[in-house]
Order: sequence, then structure tokens, then C-alpha cells
Amino acid sequence: MNFAQTARAVLVPAAPVLLASALLAGCSDNPIGTDVSPAAGVAGQVGQVGIRNLFVLGGEGGQTIGQGGSAPVYLTMVNSPSDTESRNASGSAAPRTGTDTLTAVSTPQAASVEIVGGSLQLPAGQDVQVGPAPKIILRGLKQPLQSGQFVPLTLRFQHAGSGSLNAPVQARQGELQSYSPAP
Repeated sequence: MNFAQTARAVLVPAAPVLLASALLAGCSDNPIGTDVSPAAGVAGQVGQVGIRNLFVLGGEGGQTIGQGGSAPVYLTMVNSPSDTESRNASGSAAPRTGTDTLTAVSTPQAASVEIVGGSLQLPAGQDVQVGPAPKIILRGLKQPLQSGQFVPLTLRFQHAGSGSLNAPVQARQGELQSYSPAP
């Protein structure tokens, strides 16, 4: 067997591997890091209320918020009611006024959750953004809170009912520097 035949015998079986390596050379599962993800929080739905960009604001520059401390919750809510809410006692449809209300927020990771100023009104079809001033505050954290953790939150609405989401803890840095920490 001469050199050309030997080279061909070795390279032909390896060709698919070499081709795949060349094609995938620019691919990576390690994206360039940024201070804040494009959407800092999570999205979800509670009845007719859409939840967008839900997150808990962590410590300054990624510092831990200690046990017993407080942390604000930020999100955007969109109330998209149907034409009718439910059946009334006589069985006919009860018309909606369109407005819903966030009446409570709870989590097992805090002693209490305060909605500053009471419940939050959600007019139909309008974005209601909570932030950059804190309106929902986790009080009396039961354990230290670090960036990257998730906090289970249950949101309770007058008409939409209750729903739970896991909110990420985002460090107060970069674009989130304009959001206020808990007072």
C-alpha cells in the first residue's frame, strides 16, 4: 500500500467528523455575559391577567440581603378580561366592568408581603408596571436572599383568582440600578 492509499484509508472514515468540527467551530453554548438579561424576570398568566418581567430585586451589585431583611418585587401586569366574568346566581352571564385588582402577594420565604398603599387596580387593556419605586415588598426574609435564586410568589387577584410563579432574584446593577431597593 502506498502513501496515497494509506492516507485515503485514514481520511475517508474521518471526513464526517472533520466536516462537523469545521461547521460547528463558531458555535458555543457559552453566550457573552451581561449585567442584566434582556428580560430580567419571568412571564406567566393568572386568569385573564398577563404577568411580564416578574423579579425580586436583590442586593446592590449582587450582595446578599440578610435574613430578616426586605426585598422589593417588580413586574408588569396586563388585564385582558373577557366580555363576561362568570355566571351569576340565576345562571346568566354577569358583565365585567373590566377592572381587576391585585389584592395580595404571598411567599413562604418572607414573614409578610406588603402592597404599599393597598391593592393595585388593573384597568382593562392597560399595562400596569410596578417599578421603579417599590410597591410590593417582601418583609422579614426567612433566609438570606442571593442573586440567581428563585422566590415562589403567589399573586391573588379579585377576579382572575390566584396563581404562583417562581421569580428570579436579580442583582441591583446595570439597567436595574434605577430600581429602588426596599425601604
